[in-house]
Amino acid sequence: MATIAEKFVKAAVGYIGRDCKIFNEYFGNPYGTAWCAEFVSKCASDVGAIGKCVVKTAGAGSIARESVAKGWGKWYEGNDSVPVIGDIISFTWNGLGYYPGHDKYFSDHVSIVEFVKDGYVHTIEGNANGTNTSSTVCRRSYPLYSGRINGYYRPNWALADSSYKAPSPSSPTQSDRGKESIRKVQQWLNNTYGTRCALDGEYGKETKSAIVGSLQVYLNKTYKAGLEVDGIMGPKTKAAVRLLRLGDSGRYVYILQSALICRGYDTGGFDGEFGSKTHDAVMAHQNLFGIEIDGIAGPDTFYTLLK
Repeated sequence: MATIAEKFVKAAVGYIGRDCKIFNEYFGNPYGTAWCAEFVSKCASDVGAIGKCVVKTAGAGSIARESVAKGWGKWYEGNDSVPVIGDIISFTWNGLGYYPGHDKYFSDHVSIVEFVKDGYVHTIEGNANGTNTSSTVCRRSYPLYSGRINGYYRPNWALADSSYKAPSPSSPTQSDRGKESIRKVQQWLNNTYGTRCALDGEYGKETKSAIVGSLQVYLNKTYKAGLEVDGIMGPKTKAAVRLLRLGDSGRYVYILQSALICRGYDTGGFDGEFGSKTHDAVMAHQNLFGIEIDGIAGPDTFYTLLK
């Protein structure tokens, strides 16, 4: 029997191809009102979750903010969390995962997690493929830990359906291949730069800081950059970054591949060789973040990968 979280996703799937009309009407709003949060609220209403573990709101950040405040569920940061089916995912298009001066829930867009596979989170969302009036409900996918994901609201579904049993914490949500790739990165960082990453196959703040610190050490030793090795990807580190391109090899490429792999991109292996797969991964990241799509890893590419 399907769980309420699965029914929530099934409700979303049932709206694929629909425009804003039904969701605007659900809120009594004029046709063409921004409707990403209206879509999520309508799906929650369809499974009896509104007012129990999901608030009814047209605000992208308000779903998580108000639901958490009511004690109806939990918030998980996007930079160190792996979502599960039915999570409500929030986005910040500036690529930072938050907006300075605002609370952690402040968002540009919101949608529903369908599943996670091979380092990508797959979603169903409204108002994501055009204007308020031309958009339809559609499927999309993003690299896990993308800087455009600020977090996930996970409803306590048992508040709406007492028969609901949360997945076991030991159940894998990220592919074994993805976890093993990150473990290899963590082991390489520890062995090469003396970092102390837990070999857990999870990309969190500790591993990101280790990659940045290793980059800073490399730039200092190779180019006399004079950077403080603090594991923070700030403007001085960004300015010190040198270009990497197709055909390059060595430790610098390993560091680039470390960041790409931990962000969910397929580099064709962790081998220190800037080959075609690493080139494709760089271009995919550049496309996602609105950087010039040239396949050359420079300051903007490293910054958006590691900020």
